[in-house]
Amino acid sequence: MRKYALMLGGALALACSSNANAALVVLVGGDSAGTFRNTDVVCTPAPAPCTFSDTATFITPKDFTTLSATISSILTGGNLATNIDFTSVMINGVEFAIGATGNTEFRFLADLLLGPGKTNTLTITGTTGGDASYSGTLSFAGASGVPEPSTWLMMILGIGFAGLALRRRQTVRVSYS
Repeated sequence: MRKYALMLGGALALACSSNANAALVVLVGGDSAGTFRNTDVVCTPAPAPCTFSDTATFITPKDFTTLSATISSILTGGNLATNIDFTSVMINGVEFAIGATGNTEFRFLADLLLGPGKTNTLTITGTTGGDASYSGTLSFAGASGVPEPSTWLMMILGIGFAGLALRRRQTVRVSYS
């Protein structure tokens, strides 16, 4: 009976939970990609144009050292309440480059050097008509490895030994006196 009461309580808690409106959400797993979004950038009082500022932090996944990112918002249907104009988009104080402005707002950042396991700050500011949204992507990459000198030596010796093994042997003539 106690199991059923716990299951019923859990089901009620899930059914009555609220969503996280008007919050910047950053999702970064242990892999090489992540997303961020705010599905409800709200102005008070709506629909007058106002400014907004969202800040969130995320941790660079282990074994990744560089970041590329994009952010976009698209005005659809001509409803100015859903329009966003980004004033600035920054990660750790580094500004995103402007890709497009107007009905389609797009900004991007390429190959920003970060440390693995480092806490990073994403800051988005702009103006909106009162009921807008935006989303973006984060793409992490690791540093490419450079072979050590001992690795090069082993590779050259291996190729040399393979060459010796493939070398044509001269036939030996045996002569009896």
